[in-house]
Amino acid sequence: MRMNLPFLKVRVADCSWILFDRLSTPRDELDSAEGEGLWSSIAGDICSRARGAAADGIAVIRRGKGSATIRTWNSAGTMGSPSPVSVICASRLLFDAGMAGAESLQLRSLSSLSEVIVIDSRNFGMAVGEPLREDGKALVDVFGKSGQGLSASAASGIVVPLILGGVSIEVALFDRPPEKRHARRPGRIEALVVSRHELRVRRGGHDPVVAAAAAVAAAVVADYADRELAVTVGGDGLVVQWPEDGPVFVAAAPEYCFSGEFWAGEHQP
Repeated sequence: MRMNLPFLKVRVADCSWILFDRLSTPRDELDSAEGEGLWSSIAGDICSRARGAAADGIAVIRRGKGSATIRTWNSAGTMGSPSPVSVICASRLLFDAGMAGAESLQLRSLSSLSEVIVIDSRNFGMAVGEPLREDGKALVDVFGKSGQGLSASAASGIVVPLILGGVSIEVALFDRPPEKRHARRPGRIEALVVSRHELRVRRGGHDPVVAAAAAVAAAVVADYADRELAVTVGGDGLVVQWPEDGPVFVAAAPEYCFSGEFWAGEHQP
């Protein structure tokens, strides 16, 4: 297979995805059984920070029956379930292609159906999931008499472990900027509580939408914040709401970075 594949680079916060718009493209070998290996190879090449477009993954978007479809591969070329950011980035493309309803749009993957709320022409939102404790129960009353589930030290702030979207996450909350030399634990989300209505978050390698949702959930149960907050991740602002009886909802404004063409040469299995 040799062809030029047009693409768009879209980002939310400091997380970028390469979108391949296949909405009007006739089906070809990239849609065959061999196509998964082809897209895997493409993802590894185009996402490279040294020789590619420097992205977290690729999303291939096609028309489907009743809703558009999305398939995603990360920067290592591994196919997986679409992340919240990849879905919100794809929603930007679908909205501009006239495929969004008045209030929402849907994207179907191999394993799930994602619904994205169209807030306005720039902002899109989605429910990320309901935060749970490590024992699988609702994330409430973690500040019991013994402080069950929480730890605190001068270097780490207050640490809240939780589960969101089936993933175990630790959130470190700070009510003042931590010491410059404090050790950062890999994979841990850090949130500076600016006020009861504002957080600044370091995502610790997590999807920024998930990081924002987890940070807000931790801040709420620790009584550091209210249930609707402005959250800054990677220099961008997100709005996060956590109703008392529902999942965490995150709204973001995905932005186009640039467009280009990727030359797909012969695939080497």
